[in-house]
Amino acid sequence: MPDTPVPMPPAECERQLLALADALPVGVVVVQDGRVYAVNSVAARQFAAQPRALSGCLAQALFADPDAAAALLDEPPVQERQLSLRRADGELFRAELSARALEVGGRALRLLFVCDLSESDRIRDQLERQHDELQAMTRRVLSVQEDERRTLSHELHDDIGQQITAIKLGAMALQDDTDPVRRAEILAEIIEITDQTVAKVRNLSLLLRPPQLDALGLEAALRWQAGTMFRNGRPKLELDIEPLPARPPPAVELACFRIAQESLTNVLRHAQARHVTLRLARQDDSLTLEVSDDGRGFSGDDANGLGLVTMRERAQQVGGRLDVDSDPAHGTRVRAELPLQHPEPDR
Repeated sequence: MPDTPVPMPPAECERQLLALADALPVGVVVVQDGRVYAVNSVAARQFAAQPRALSGCLAQALFADPDAAAALLDEPPVQERQLSLRRADGELFRAELSARALEVGGRALRLLFVCDLSESDRIRDQLERQHDELQAMTRRVLSVQEDERRTLSHELHDDIGQQITAIKLGAMALQDDTDPVRRAEILAEIIEITDQTVAKVRNLSLLLRPPQLDALGLEAALRWQAGTMFRNGRPKLELDIEPLPARPPPAVELACFRIAQESLTNVLRHAQARHVTLRLARQDDSLTLEVSDDGRGFSGDDANGLGLVTMRERAQQVGGRLDVDSDPAHGTRVRAELPLQHPEPDR
């Protein structure tokens, strides 16, 4: 005759129940007679409280809606429901709950299984925000491309094209004119127009990419760009550019230069500042760029403007980050931290 199983002592049943609950990846709240008897570590984190602080409190106090609490605490086994719960500090969070009845050692217990959805909501909101930023940046890129093409078309056709035509007409006039004085005047005019054309072609190439960045490096390119933009002395420009022991990777150099260019452009267009400072320094394994001004700043509603989105994207593309602090009364500070070793792209 087989041995009769020996009943497990109630204390051992309770110990194993709590150990099992603590091993689950969801929050578990054990309720007895309408009060919290125990919680696992996940539930303690969800409600932002120590287990002892929750023990003994009314289970109904964990819910934002008393009627929903009564349904989960009193009805037969309840399948998943989405409800609002209350953390220890009063903050509400959305959760998916289910309930089961259990008897341990003659005591009727209620198990609440809690899955915190607030993190999922946060991730979804972040993805939606990033999607909106991506769409805005795409529109910005297309708009900038069209503006650049329009500018190049205008400069090449309406300006440089006309100057080349004038050079051609002058050269044709030289062929037919035998007067030495007249020929000298035409030749001088051709040389002057040629010099103007060369200068305009050079300016166009500088707009596309400054040669200083390739030839002399980031520090010289930043000095040239800032000096060119603030050559009239308003606002007053201060440069604090530390010599770098070695050149950063080309992608990091270009990202740093473009972020500085965009930041300085924003100062000129919007800040109405009296003083602007550009700093460049190396800190450990990163490159720090900071552009600050004492202008009018902007509110948080404008923190996701297209220019700032583009700068953040440039920093992120090379594995860095960009922070913007602005106050309408104290100006704006743009700070970029870029790694000196550009991460290799995934293949």
